[in-house]
Amino acid sequence: MTEKEKMIMGELYLAFGEELTNERQHAKEVLYEYNMLKPNEIEKRDNLLRGLFGSVGEKFYIEPPFRCDYGYNIHWGENSYANYNLTVLDCAKVVIGDDVLIGPNVNIFTAAHPISPSQRKLGLEFAKDIEIGDGSWIGGATTINPGVKIGKNVVIKKAASPGYENRPSIILQGHIDMVCVKDHDSNHDFSKDPIANIIEGEWMHADHTTLGADNGMGAAMMLALLEDESQQHGPMQLLFTTNEETGMDGAFAIKEGQVTGDYLLNLDTEVEHDFTVSCAGGCHVHVKIPLLRDNNQPGYDAGLSITVTGLKGGHSGIEINEQRANANQVLTRVLYDIQQQYPISLASFEGGVKHNAIPSKAVAVLSVRSEDVAAIKTLLAYQEKQYQHEYSVQDPGLTFVVEDVPTPEIVYAEDTTEALITYIYLAQDGVHSVSKSIPNLVETSNNIAIVRENQHTIEILISIRSSNSNSLEFLTKKMMLLAKALGVAAERTGGYPAWEYDKGSKLEEQAISLHNEMFDTPANVNAIHAGLECGLLKGVLPNTQMISFGPTIVSPHTPSERVHLPSVENVYVYLKALLAKLQ
Repeated sequence: MTEKEKMIMGELYLAFGEELTNERQHAKEVLYEYNMLKPNEIEKRDNLLRGLFGSVGEKFYIEPPFRCDYGYNIHWGENSYANYNLTVLDCAKVVIGDDVLIGPNVNIFTAAHPISPSQRKLGLEFAKDIEIGDGSWIGGATTINPGVKIGKNVVIKKAASPGYENRPSIILQGHIDMVCVKDHDSNHDFSKDPIANIIEGEWMHADHTTLGADNGMGAAMMLALLEDESQQHGPMQLLFTTNEETGMDGAFAIKEGQVTGDYLLNLDTEVEHDFTVSCAGGCHVHVKIPLLRDNNQPGYDAGLSITVTGLKGGHSGIEINEQRANANQVLTRVLYDIQQQYPISLASFEGGVKHNAIPSKAVAVLSVRSEDVAAIKTLLAYQEKQYQHEYSVQDPGLTFVVEDVPTPEIVYAEDTTEALITYIYLAQDGVHSVSKSIPNLVETSNNIAIVRENQHTIEILISIRSSNSNSLEFLTKKMMLLAKALGVAAERTGGYPAWEYDKGSKLEEQAISLHNEMFDTPANVNAIHAGLECGLLKGVLPNTQMISFGPTIVSPHTPSERVHLPSVENVYVYLKALLAKLQ
């Protein structure tokens, strides 16, 4: 067995033989070139690492300078990023998952040495694999030692303060991912560009992108508490979950026994003084329409692009009650009306970017007859005024952008166009019912979130929420039945349970009492239509009492997202007081 084979197998080996020495030298030469390239030579750097690494995602970024031993043992995931001065001693396999963030000056060491001085004297060493799970965040100056495996979620335990050992055990919980949405004219690249923190008065926002205060502020408070040795608290566990925004994958992955506690404090509510005690469940319906194409018809000698834009969008759970315009459905209504008066062929339709964001923009390209262009534009100008009147309160910025484009050579077949427009037109979007027992609470809703072309299908993604399981089933089946009636496929995915109200819990009583002692504004106990991870966590922690609170965050999931800084301070001071007082 060669020394390289021994190294890969995790056995003792000699590192300074010819084969391994030459391979390390090759890596050094590749990385010398990588680190010396100009900042704008991104593609060249990417190609160098693609040739050096064992595998790599389509989108990734590692800030130079970067160093490693061999390179071929590194497997780098999709959309994962490393800041300056990453060092990877990859004598064994190093697996970096998807959506991983690595801070500056991080060390990842698979290499280790025997305890025996005599073996070390011989030059023997060994190596153990390292794995960093999807969505992990590795803070600056962290060192990860041989054999460490970081799963999809991170749990950090902190012993009770002296004298607090017999207090109730506490779980602090928040998620570390964010919804990445930018203004349509922004050049921001979420895979490598840092989020700007712009402070104006009492508010912080980003530069034409989402800020990530949802749930970055909660995670930041948890990290601050870890560093605060003066804080008094009972036995404490901090649970950082991943992928909350894209399906709650992290919370789904929690198994019984991984975290335990008498009380759980979720830091994901977005209005100061609000305490959430219940939330909706939900699921997705994926509709797949066969994408059939035809050559453009003779006489259809002009092209038009129609964009519905200027909408507020927003969180499809929190802000669905605003009854804002859904760009996908508005555009569909417009296309249907044009069809009734003029012969057209649809060449493309795209709208929406995130399953939990109300679409703020949708674009369609049409093939039309040149003699109809002026009349269609006149109709669109009239329709724009009609929709601006309909949504004058909810979406005063609604705008139609109509542009001449090259005549499409290929268009959708009639069956594809008819199924697409009919489905979106008939799939009622927005609020379906309100709670009969909790004032001002949306009970059931749906969001026609995304319309996109795949290679062989047009996919429509519908997000459905309800705090009533029967209503959720009814609306989901309705969306599925509509697809069946049109002869297209539909699949239900991503179900997550509602979090039912535990009325009169001891945790709620203590939390509300303390809040009302500390602040002039009384606490507001409510339920929300959005999904929180508490619903899933309750399944593995059935006896744990839970409550959710947090600072004021406005317009999450949109480029207008901002956080109220005084409320961050107030919530953190309150959290510290609550941890010290819980009985």
